Parts: sequence; structure tokens; C-alpha cells
Amino acid sequence: MTVDAHGRAEPGEAAPRRPRRLDAARNYDALVAAARAEFQENGTDASLKAVARRAGVGIATLYRNFPTRTALLTAVYADDVADTVGALCRTASTAPAAGSGAEQAWRTLADWLDRFTRTVAEDAGLREVFSPEALCPSPCRQALSEAVTELLAHAGTAPCAHPGAEADTFLRAAVSLAVSPLLTGGEREHALSLLLDGLRHHGEPGRHAGPRVTKERSAHE
Repeated sequence: MTVDAHGRAEPGEAAPRRPRRLDAARNYDALVAAARAEFQENGTDASLKAVARRAGVGIATLYRNFPTRTALLTAVYADDVADTVGALCRTASTAPAAGSGAEQAWRTLADWLDRFTRTVAEDAGLREVFSPEALCPSPCRQALSEAVTELLAHAGTAPCAHPGAEADTFLRAAVSLAVSPLLTGGEREHALSLLLDGLRHHGEPGRHAGPRVTKERSAHE
């Protein structure tokens, strides 16, 4: 999957597609606008009946356009997610190759992971991209996986038979840690550091532990 200069998915890659018929397109747009408002007010678990009611259509019309909640969420957050993914991919592409400075490459990876997890914590659409219900990788998730595959390669991790799968697993683990209600802020940072350390040792056995995800807070904080 590729994104344009503005970070948006190329035409034809987003799903579900907006209907061509005028009345159907009007219902589609009304549902997306209603869902955005409903989700902002009541969270992404808001009632779909409430979304349909707000849009002025029946629940059958909603399901005809969006067979699942995930499909509706994808449509609501498509542009926002594409913008976010585009920015994250551009940041990942700036990573230096390991041969030009392995430590700097790992620092870039650590900084990127910190940025990614903070973004996930604040972005419902991006969390939906990695939700268990999203069984088929979306174009945005594929783009992130490709960017992270390159980022991991720059950091000097060991070759993998399926690098894309390794990157996707890495991203899923980061998302899980970012949104886990069982971790405090400090515990989350430590868990992310362990994730990086494990990846680094997997790629380069015997090396020292990788850099922390964020700078250590001062003792006075």
C-alpha cells in the first residue's frame, strides 16, 4: 500500500467504498458524520442504533453500508488514520542504516516506537487498525508494517523468513502495551524497553541491552 504526499491512501484502496448513486451516497455520508459525532460523544462502543437514528436512517441501511462496526470505524477514521500512518511512515524512512551508526539506528527505532505508542493511545482509529476484529490487514496496517520492516532492517535485526509478519507482530505487541489498562505510565515504558531489548538480542546475540524508549525522568519528577 502506498500513500500520497498528504499521507492518504491511493484511490481504490479504502474500504468500504462510497456508493455512486446520489441517495445512497447521501446516506453513506450521513452515517459517517453521525458515527463520528456519536463516537466522539460516547466512545467507539456507542450503539449503532443510535448512529442510525442520528443519521436519520434505519439500522438496515447502516448495515447495508457497513456490515460490521469495524467497517464503520474504518470509514469514520480513514482520512485521520491515513494522515497519521503517512507521518509515521515518513518518520520511519529517515532512519539511518545500521552500517552508518548502529546505535543511532536503534535510537531512531526507540524514538519512533515511543511516538507510535503515544499516538496509538490517543488515536481510536489507529487502535482499530490493529484490533482483533480486523482480521484482514488494512492498507494502512500494511503500510506501517512495510515501514517498520525497513526500520528494523536499518537497526540490524536478524533476517527473518517473513519480515512483514515479524514487523506486524512487533506492532501488535506495541499496540497491546500502549492501551493495556494493567500498566501504569512507568510500567508501560519499561515493558516497551523490554520489547526493544528482546528484539535487539534476537537480532544481535550478546549485545548490550537496547536503549530505553524514552529518556529517564529526573528523580524530582
